[in-house]
Amino acid sequence: MYEYEKNHLRALRKGLAECTVLLKNKGDFPLREPGLIAAYGNGVRNTIKGGTGSGEVNSRFFINIEQGLEKAGFVLTTKEWLDAYDEVRKEAHKQFLKDLRAEAKKLHKNVFIMGMGAVMPEPEHDLPVDAEGDTAIYVLSRISGEGSDRKAEKGDLKLSDTEIRMIREIHEKYEHFMLVINAGGPVDLSPVLNDVDNILVLSQLGVETGFALARILLGKENPSGKLTTTWAAADEYCQEGQFGERSDTEYREGIYVGYRYFDTVGTKADFPFGFGLSYTTFDIVPGTVTVDGDLITVKAAVTNTGAFSGKEVLQIYVSKPDGALDQPYQDLAGFAKTRSLRPEEKEELAVQFRLRDLASYSSELAAYVLEPGDYIVRVGSNSVDTTAVAILRLADQIITRKVRRALGDPGFTDYRPKKKVDVVDAPILWIEADAIETEVIEYDRE
Repeated sequence: MYEYEKNHLRALRKGLAECTVLLKNKGDFPLREPGLIAAYGNGVRNTIKGGTGSGEVNSRFFINIEQGLEKAGFVLTTKEWLDAYDEVRKEAHKQFLKDLRAEAKKLHKNVFIMGMGAVMPEPEHDLPVDAEGDTAIYVLSRISGEGSDRKAEKGDLKLSDTEIRMIREIHEKYEHFMLVINAGGPVDLSPVLNDVDNILVLSQLGVETGFALARILLGKENPSGKLTTTWAAADEYCQEGQFGERSDTEYREGIYVGYRYFDTVGTKADFPFGFGLSYTTFDIVPGTVTVDGDLITVKAAVTNTGAFSGKEVLQIYVSKPDGALDQPYQDLAGFAKTRSLRPEEKEELAVQFRLRDLASYSSELAAYVLEPGDYIVRVGSNSVDTTAVAILRLADQIITRKVRRALGDPGFTDYRPKKKVDVVDAPILWIEADAIETEVIEYDRE
């Protein structure tokens, strides 16, 4: 192995745990030491290290979860289960290819073209949950990426019937159980949320994915990532727009994608945008908000109130005035992560953003605009758990950037939902209009 490869691996290892998200934590983990472990699920051996297409890379080696656990000293008690699952998967893949060829023939299409991006859903089976030990994991893997979009079907975005059965049975059988999600995007976990106490989004961590999970289970690393997408039941997401249309797709959902939809209409997600727990706990106390021109500085103190060292992410959201332009409930304006804090240790964080960066596009004016009114600054640890700390008041409309219309009328109107309303009591800070830089782009009329 070349020296630059070793350097890349060392750099990679430093950030792996920070790319994982702990969704639920009862306190059963971390484990004191490696021992017997019952490892179930399609991702134990068929671990996903990256996405499809440009999301995948060729690598010199890859450590799957089975290998990572064993190299860390764990003894897997589910070897027979894993062997039996390999046979189930092999037979299911044969049938999947057979069905794909039949469908291609029926539609008079090239089977190789139809096979590009086709992903086999997780197969159903009746393999038992009977391995020994008092600690278990279920590794749920999903592949996706360029050319391989997810589908709201069982065994893909949704759990298969077998996965629901097994997760519930494992929860009942083993004293310590963690559900591990090895996927590049959300999975609808709503059927089992009340049946699982510990959930880790391992994500897709590259060549040392197996090592990373072992270190997290043993507490050598502490998960400290945050969700970059909202996790909810499949039918809770915004249903506007057309998805996957080959000839003409109308994005009628407009700005209401992800947390901007959930936070605006008030629909409760299973896990909101920016959410992420830790083996420890934190307390965030908002501090001062200051204005320098249109540069806003938000300070807060973060204290580790738990028993383990760990990191927390301070998040700043801004709610814009409800004017002529449609606005979501709030937008993420900035964030900052603490260093690794020891129990009872505190760190003062400061997050800065410029108000002009929050300007919205007006198709009528062909410009990016800050409308007059109140810009509410919120501090928290995710998009739902926030506290209003300041109101930035702008008296006049400001055009921050004048552009040119390049696309015609789309032929439809964007979706505008009924919005939840809240009353905010916070200090008011005035923003002077002449403190905001503006830009006019000149175009060649030809």
